[in-house]
Amino acid sequence: MINTHTKAPKYLPHMHHKDTIVMGMEPLDKAKWIEPDDHYPKFLQHKLALKALEQQHIFDALPSSLEAQKELASELKRHLLNQHGHLYCPIAEGLSYLPNGINLASANTNPLWQASLWVADDLLIMQKLAGSYCLTAASLCSPSNWHLVEKIGQPMARIHDPVPTIHEKLTPKIDRFFDHLTLENPVQRFNWSLQANEKLAQFPEGKVIHAVNTPLYYRCERQTLTRLPRTNAIAFTIRVYVYPMMSLTQVPSALTQLKSAIGAMPPSVARYKDIIYFAPALLKYFSDLSSIKG
Repeated sequence: MINTHTKAPKYLPHMHHKDTIVMGMEPLDKAKWIEPDDHYPKFLQHKLALKALEQQHIFDALPSSLEAQKELASELKRHLLNQHGHLYCPIAEGLSYLPNGINLASANTNPLWQASLWVADDLLIMQKLAGSYCLTAASLCSPSNWHLVEKIGQPMARIHDPVPTIHEKLTPKIDRFFDHLTLENPVQRFNWSLQANEKLAQFPEGKVIHAVNTPLYYRCERQTLTRLPRTNAIAFTIRVYVYPMMSLTQVPSALTQLKSAIGAMPPSVARYKDIIYFAPALLKYFSDLSSIKG
């Protein structure tokens, strides 16, 4: 459990994309591929704790992904040293995080898992197999209500099966986009959801109605997609931000626009995003918007 944010949220994607089922791709400055911040040590602790418990499936890789794993680790190390040299320095086969003196040497046979310990982001690899881009390797410690074991080796269309309207709206676009993603033009996108606790890892579990007095949290994912030059694989990073809902009051109209976004959702999308279960708890945030400045 990580209470990472009490100030104004860094990202509020619902204010920029009214439709929740949207690609929303935008150009990514290569220098900002990864955005380290003061919360990194807490994310590292979170990943190591999950690994030690061995209660969840947080890492998996097809044998054929090994070269792409090595390449992603190499590219990530180069990026962190070049763009964030005030935070990282090289040691042996790994990195040292300078503010805390944390040494992250490569003692693991899975390059992707080891590289994922260098950053707050989860790291995934997509590769083209039999004509479709498939998830071939992943270090996933902060999932948004899905299990890695059910997705590894699957093509994008099957990975997205539970998402309402996505096949009609986006699946053909996603396939074309992956084919045309170039080395020179990485991209980023954002999505959002709600949750009733501060946990970074949201694994699927039984649904319950959240009472009026339940504190809610706004969850944002910053995702990046980058083509790797040698293996031609796609590196997919996911950084999760969890904000107390009341922190949205610090951004003018953020809660008002969230209420509008929820109201505009098709019923199938609202069910998928569990809005029906959050409805009672949302009342305290939406019932008195007139008293919230902005």
